[in-house]
Amino acid sequence: MYILLIFLGLVGSSATNVRRSVSNAKMGKPVSEAMPWYKSGDDIHAALHELAENCAGADAELTTQMDGNVEIDVFKVRRSSADPKVKAMLVFGEHARELISPESALNFAQTLCGQHASGSRADAVLNDVEFTLVPNANPIARKEVEKGSYCKRTNEHGVDLNRNWGDAHRDETMAGSGDETDPGPSGFSESETKVLKGLVDEIHPDIYLSVHSGAYLLGSPYGYTQNKVPKEAATMGEVLRPISDKFCNGECPYGDLAKMIEYDNGGCDIDYVYEKLDTPYVFTWEIYAGEQYRGEYIEKAQSEHKHNSFLQRSSSSRVLQKEPERDETAQDCIDQFLPKTVEETQSVVENWSNAYLALCEEVVKRRSTIMNPTPA
Repeated sequence: MYILLIFLGLVGSSATNVRRSVSNAKMGKPVSEAMPWYKSGDDIHAALHELAENCAGADAELTTQMDGNVEIDVFKVRRSSADPKVKAMLVFGEHARELISPESALNFAQTLCGQHASGSRADAVLNDVEFTLVPNANPIARKEVEKGSYCKRTNEHGVDLNRNWGDAHRDETMAGSGDETDPGPSGFSESETKVLKGLVDEIHPDIYLSVHSGAYLLGSPYGYTQNKVPKEAATMGEVLRPISDKFCNGECPYGDLAKMIEYDNGGCDIDYVYEKLDTPYVFTWEIYAGEQYRGEYIEKAQSEHKHNSFLQRSSSSRVLQKEPERDETAQDCIDQFLPKTVEETQSVVENWSNAYLALCEEVVKRRSTIMNPTPA
């Protein structure tokens, strides 16, 4: 009996050690230790607060929108002396683990306020465009990522905010599943999406851009189906083509989101904004994927017209990407979602900050052509 108890004790100790090793694999070092060049959510808030007090050539305002215990920063930039005809709304950090997205938001805000090399371009854009930026759309869950939960995609309730935009196309079969794409108990059940909905309904933007990482593509509606084409599909494609060429060297595919990724993602923000507000330029951009994940998208971009080939080539990569919040290790998620050096991080944020400007320039150019057509 004594020997049996010792044996059971050893087995129990071994099982505990296995569970601990699995738990440790899920958790990494705090971001401040592992990758200290990434700013925390609090750091970004402080930088935006300072920027609002000193935005060269434009009027900037930082406010906080609240719902329950959720506080979401909103940074607005416009030139009061101009008469901008285009409203742009950009949302960053909807998925907590995608730290590079809010990092690019701060860089873009600084660019709009004349603090980077592209300040002169931004100065010209501000004559035609006013901006609303949501730099950190999932602030509570982001703090968990900062502590080392690098795979945390969902909010504090385990809901994927980008599957919670209304009930029209939400996948109710996934509600309560614990999956990282859990859409929540009902559309707009979450404080974060309630705040975002309130903003987008109020602003009624002409350009809506949701910025993500983990893939490498420039997506437009629809997300919920591969069998429907938006009436502005050609126009949105014309806007995206030069951005793909210039800012991803033609290596990020562009077009209807569901068709590119070969599966339906109902309840996403771009479909709500496009269908409910008739916003003509609506996009999801995935601005970074680690090297082992990016190749599938490069192949897709290089074979845009071979519809079935991407599905066959990318099926294994989609398995890898399916449920990292629950199944992958911290290192897996770092590899997929985050640039891992100071230099690469800076290169990504500068590149895409310029791309956000280019998007606005493309839209302004097309609107100007429509309003002032060349005489026959």
